[in-house]
Amino acid sequence: MKKTALARYVLSVMTIFLLFLGVANAGTSTFKLIKVIPLPTTDQGGDAVSYDPSNHCVYVSMGKTDAGGVVINADTNALVKVVRDGLVRPYGMAFDHQYVYWTSNKLEHSAGAGNNTVPEKKSRIFVVNKADWKVVNVFDTVGSGADGIWVDQKLGRLYVAMDDSNWIDVYTLGKAPKFVGKISLYPETGHGPDLGVLLSARHLLYMPDDSWEEKINLLNGQIEDKTNVAPYFPVSATKHHPDTKGQIIDPENHTLWVGTTGSRIFVFNAGNLKVLKQLPARAGIDQVAYDPAYHLVYAFESNAKGFNVYNARTMKPVTFVSTGYGKTHTGAVDPGNHKIFVYVGEAHAVYVYQPVHD
Repeated sequence: MKKTALARYVLSVMTIFLLFLGVANAGTSTFKLIKVIPLPTTDQGGDAVSYDPSNHCVYVSMGKTDAGGVVINADTNALVKVVRDGLVRPYGMAFDHQYVYWTSNKLEHSAGAGNNTVPEKKSRIFVVNKADWKVVNVFDTVGSGADGIWVDQKLGRLYVAMDDSNWIDVYTLGKAPKFVGKISLYPETGHGPDLGVLLSARHLLYMPDDSWEEKINLLNGQIEDKTNVAPYFPVSATKHHPDTKGQIIDPENHTLWVGTTGSRIFVFNAGNLKVLKQLPARAGIDQVAYDPAYHLVYAFESNAKGFNVYNARTMKPVTFVSTGYGKTHTGAVDPGNHKIFVYVGEAHAVYVYQPVHD
């Protein structure tokens, strides 16, 4: 074969290969419901969902009243364990090689004046051993309103967003975490922090707080950059401005995708938090998940009865997947098998979807 013919042949093969990759990575536009996992709850609430790559498990926080956490095998779609042991009103969860750290906010009533009782929120961290899923420790947080939680194993630290106190509690890792300090957030008052995202390779924590998005350097506890999304929405004299919510990092494109309660998802430059793009959503977004192999961003929306899908490379909407039920506001993805695990509150179940290529 002559060199020119060989070159054309190689070019042709490469073109076909690249086209195949384009179909495999960007051509996904439909999603098949492959499993409904009933949950032992009658509450339509629930909070965060998270995927643990170390054991291929999905962790789910169930409702606020009958409460508890659920462990699901992401390979078999089987419910492995219901973690209760006092885990009431669970919120976020984080994990290291040995433990799952679960935030909880239980309303307790203490004696007030006369015969009245005063409701008091007790914020706690439940430490669950991954070997047998037993609760091995429970401790009170320093701040109030424990919500999102993250583990930085390199620094040996546990970070907990305190929604009511509007700061981050910092603890050591292990069976009995110790409080070592707190990180102040901006603004000092407001709706408080939510489900941020940790970039452990650079010891950065991206945090939503009220209508702000901020980048925190965990080595010194300082806010390096912050951006307010409120000016991007119409001014309303009667309603509170939209809040920033759950988010993901796309390290390949160096972008940060941030959901909002204002039916939009924002794409930021992860370095300087400059807004690159805004994309529509059907309703307010609570949690966001990401499949890096397929370059797909999933935004879970309670009032829209489903979730939006976006292409991280083109920064364009792909499709909307309807669950048919409300309270579809949290979910996670297993990037290995590409399944999406969606908490569907009104159905009291986790719906498992599989991408289907066109």
